[in-house]
Amino acid sequence: MKSLLFIGHEFHKKTKSTDFLQEILENHYRVEKLFFDPYNDDENVFEKLDGKHFDSVVLFQIMPSLSLLKKYITFDRCAFFPMYDNTKSLNSPLWNEYKECNIINFSKTFHKICKNGGLSSFYIQYFPQPAEITDMGGVNDVFFWQRSDKITTKTLEKLINPNKIEKLYFHKSTDPKNKFIEPSKKWKDKIIYSSWFDTKDEMKSYIQKSALYFAPRRYEGIGMSFLEAMAAGRCVIAPDYPTMNEYITHGVNGYLYNLKNPKHIEISDIRKIQKNAAEYIKKGYENWQKEKNNIIEYIESEPVTNEKLINENIYIKNEKTLLFGFIPTKIKQTANYTIYELFYVLRLRFNNPKTK
Repeated sequence: MKSLLFIGHEFHKKTKSTDFLQEILENHYRVEKLFFDPYNDDENVFEKLDGKHFDSVVLFQIMPSLSLLKKYITFDRCAFFPMYDNTKSLNSPLWNEYKECNIINFSKTFHKICKNGGLSSFYIQYFPQPAEITDMGGVNDVFFWQRSDKITTKTLEKLINPNKIEKLYFHKSTDPKNKFIEPSKKWKDKIIYSSWFDTKDEMKSYIQKSALYFAPRRYEGIGMSFLEAMAAGRCVIAPDYPTMNEYITHGVNGYLYNLKNPKHIEISDIRKIQKNAAEYIKKGYENWQKEKNNIIEYIESEPVTNEKLINENIYIKNEKTLLFGFIPTKIKQTANYTIYELFYVLRLRFNNPKTK
């Protein structure tokens, strides 16, 4: 059996949101896993790989410098699964290295960006398994998970009249680097708090207390949380951004809103929306079951790139631009770049004495 190294985000060990992909890979490869915390870890985490060789490397969301990675391992091919919420453009010097990879997208929006940028990209849409629906939930009840400090109960107030809501099931568990925002007084007598659940089944059961589910993030890489809510027949209310707007049709199987200018949503026939959402996921899951093993073919295939488009679209086109454009004139943007990209810049500087 061929060998494969899976490199993923440390946070996904907790959320288990990449388990579905790991299961697919384990059916075809002997898989070794390495999880990385981009906020705290540095390149030393790769030392434990100890010069191993892998037939394939799969990178999920984490985007290390490939030339840096090759200091510690060898591999024949590489595939990268970007997450739209983490990578919305090709504005990174690392894409110069990633042109040797097959990019596998769960977001149709970012797939188009990659293809238009000349990269070798494949698109496949993920669907979760339909849930056993034991409770359609209260039509005047909302489940709200505050994951981001950009979407709060104040956002919810602009979309739905709090006076018409009987219960607000408030899940208090923010994503890393996000702060908890105290709900406004309008919700004081309606809030029922919850924190992290021990199992997904426990959370799924809890979500079914409400008919309405408020999607917690501006963007999603896949969107496990809102997709599982749709699978459980919830009426999802979400920002009109990927990947939510790649699944939700406004007024049919959920509702979309403009996060920059949220306005009241006229919600009608909630039960019909719930039924449509569950049926949509059911049909999508049937297609996913037929298509999911194409991921292996995508990993194994030779990358097909368009060098002309790459040269036109990759943000940093050469070392001179990288060293004298990126560092001095883009200081404000460096906060959005990973530690790996800074390693990349410094390595180029030290390896090219003429640029010092």
